[in-house]
Amino acid sequence: MKVKYVLAVCAALILVPLAVAHVVLRASLPTIDGEVHHLGVVSPVTVDRDELGVPTIEAANRLDLAYGTGFVHGQDRFFEMDLSRRLAAGELSEVFGAVAVEQDKKARLFRFRQVARQALQQGTPEQRAVLEAYARGVNAGLASLRSRPWEYWLFRSVPAQWRPEDTILVTHAMWWDLQYSGLQREILRQQINAHMRGPECEAGWKCSLRFLYPVGTEWDAPNAAVGLVNAGPVGGVAGAPKGGGGGEAAGAGGAIPPPDILNVRGASATSGVPAAFVPRGASWDRGIGSNNWAVAGRLTTTGAALIANDMHLRARVPAVWYRARMRIKGTDSQPAVDLNGVTLPGAPLLVAGSNGHIAWGFTNSYGNWSHVEKAACASATAVQQEEIRVHGQPSIQFPVRSGPAGVLYQAEPDKQACWFVSWLAQQPAATNINLMALERTTSVAQALAVAPTLGIPHQNFVVGDREGHIAWTIAGRVPADSGATRAVGNSTWTTVETHPRILDPEVGRIWTANARATDDSGQQTVIAGIDASVGADYDLGARAHQIRDDLLAIQGPAAPADMLRIQLDDRAGFLQRWRTMLIELLDADAITNHPERAQFRTLVSDWNARARVDSVGYRLVRDFHEQTLKSVWEMVLGAVGIAPAQEVTAPSQFEAALWRLVSERPMHMLASNYGDWREFLLAQADTTIADLRKTCPQLARCTWGSRNPVHIRHPLSRSLPFLSALLDMPQVELPGDHDMPRVQDGPIGASERFAVSPGHEDEGYIHIPGGQSGHPLSPYYRAGFMDWAHGTPAPFLPGISQHRLTLQ
Repeated sequence: MKVKYVLAVCAALILVPLAVAHVVLRASLPTIDGEVHHLGVVSPVTVDRDELGVPTIEAANRLDLAYGTGFVHGQDRFFEMDLSRRLAAGELSEVFGAVAVEQDKKARLFRFRQVARQALQQGTPEQRAVLEAYARGVNAGLASLRSRPWEYWLFRSVPAQWRPEDTILVTHAMWWDLQYSGLQREILRQQINAHMRGPECEAGWKCSLRFLYPVGTEWDAPNAAVGLVNAGPVGGVAGAPKGGGGGEAAGAGGAIPPPDILNVRGASATSGVPAAFVPRGASWDRGIGSNNWAVAGRLTTTGAALIANDMHLRARVPAVWYRARMRIKGTDSQPAVDLNGVTLPGAPLLVAGSNGHIAWGFTNSYGNWSHVEKAACASATAVQQEEIRVHGQPSIQFPVRSGPAGVLYQAEPDKQACWFVSWLAQQPAATNINLMALERTTSVAQALAVAPTLGIPHQNFVVGDREGHIAWTIAGRVPADSGATRAVGNSTWTTVETHPRILDPEVGRIWTANARATDDSGQQTVIAGIDASVGADYDLGARAHQIRDDLLAIQGPAAPADMLRIQLDDRAGFLQRWRTMLIELLDADAITNHPERAQFRTLVSDWNARARVDSVGYRLVRDFHEQTLKSVWEMVLGAVGIAPAQEVTAPSQFEAALWRLVSERPMHMLASNYGDWREFLLAQADTTIADLRKTCPQLARCTWGSRNPVHIRHPLSRSLPFLSALLDMPQVELPGDHDMPRVQDGPIGASERFAVSPGHEDEGYIHIPGGQSGHPLSPYYRAGFMDWAHGTPAPFLPGISQHRLTLQ
């Protein structure tokens, strides 16, 4: 009897808290049916949700639409929105405590909360009214929950009210995700340059880096332009692509530096080479990329332009984007608005998709958007004190120092020198909600006029209209000054007449994939400034090259199904030459008495040239390439006195230099502990085999899928491993990799995937790697994930309404 009593008590101690937690968790699920009375709307707003939870929000005017959008965002995604604004503002410590203080210090350097308030004041009265209505809607949606979102219970915190300026901060969070890492990379690039100067470099510092950061390689596939930068009003016509490589205007890369400029063998043979300061996090994050392209109406099945877009980010739970259909009823003076696509929780805007007249998508545009300068630390004469509030602990006073060259970003105390940064994101005029103007834009020509005014992190903006026109330009505020200090804030902005653009190219197709988008030297200078000849962090171009070839290979009029085939293209064109070289390297002499090399050669020979989950050969070639790239890059860094570090990875552009080195094999570029380049390459093959053995003892079972599992996690699941099955998306093995259209590297991949023709939205498709809701008990938490994973076409338009909520 006593044992039963003890067991009953133990069961109660376990089950009662779980039951209470379940009740509290369910209480934070949103209401999605019925009527809710609010003072925030002028006329009724309806929210219809389909079987995936995708809302169709219909209102009588723009302010009510903003309120309704805020309401559903606040219901479904408030914690995600809160993290975004706090990331930018440097306020994560208020929720997470001391563990987030260092991240907050990084963000506080740029004082984005103050920048956001200024940007809000610079907006038009209509824009401020929209943001105020949206904030009221967010707070009403949050208040409609019977319990605060479950994450706040976990952290014993109360959510702070949404403010209009917070939408600007959410945009600043995107600036952070897309451009912040470039600051550290620029420091590293300047350090390398400081060790490679030579008298023959007529162009100054740019010349000495052209070998390591080449532009215009065989992989480059920019769109061709016809001098449109100063060609008068919008409406110029671009020419057809120039076959394989795109112009030499920006420099096709430099020759291998002679020994007096860069001597790897001499440096490695000399003791006492001083180790240079290594900037924190100076890595090239290959997850920040995207694909988009357009096909002109004369080449499509509908006669309208066809736009495809997949923006590559590190996937998370909930998903980055939130699908929505946003409608405004027409009046006698204003036509109806019907917006379909993806929104960003925290903003009342359609980010990418279609308005029925035009469709558009984005890829990140690398360029010269910041200025990094090394100067005496004493030049930091201005100091602003920032208060960082820490949950459960006293606040911290953090001094932000600045000087003529910008904010003091990083110090080298032993050299009494500091790195100062100026970033366009710090300028209030660089961030706004002018994206709203695209809602009523009816033509590509109008969209090109809007693009230079858009206050977002700089993007390759590809747009098409229902009449069949297509165009590319940069979406974002671009300084007219192309000099070294263009980001300091003293420049005016480009105008419609001076902004880069390509309109209706003769070939009838436009493509971008984070590499050079145009071969026009004037346009490149507008984008990259003084960095134009060394690439401005452009991607290698292999993706763009393959997309271009896929587009040109379409037989007959193009349809959305053709776009999906390209987006799912996992052919390994980029690594073909590495496979050939590896097979030639592992010749009879190399494999004699080396059975593992012999097996490695056999498996590499038998590949299907695709990054498929069951491919062993692809994984082996890929790992050999990465090992060789890492080793050569470390040799170069060592030669210029930079100690190898795990986070200092090679830029994408280094691929051309790498291939030249392993092909031409100059001895002064090889470390002295190798007799020749063949010995070095065989050592890389052996290291690759040894590393593979650590994770899969049988080489024949080392598939690409087992190396590249996709596990998209909730930000809290690592801290709550016992809840990971509830919080995370299902783990799957997926095809794809970098340097091919289907980008997939673990959780890095398409954060959305769609294709649509304006006016023919019912024929389009869309994928999101997760559901609409951020609540793990919602039926919409994972809805749509498997369609994304398997590439199954899902309708671009929301389906039949399953639930209706009316805001009265």
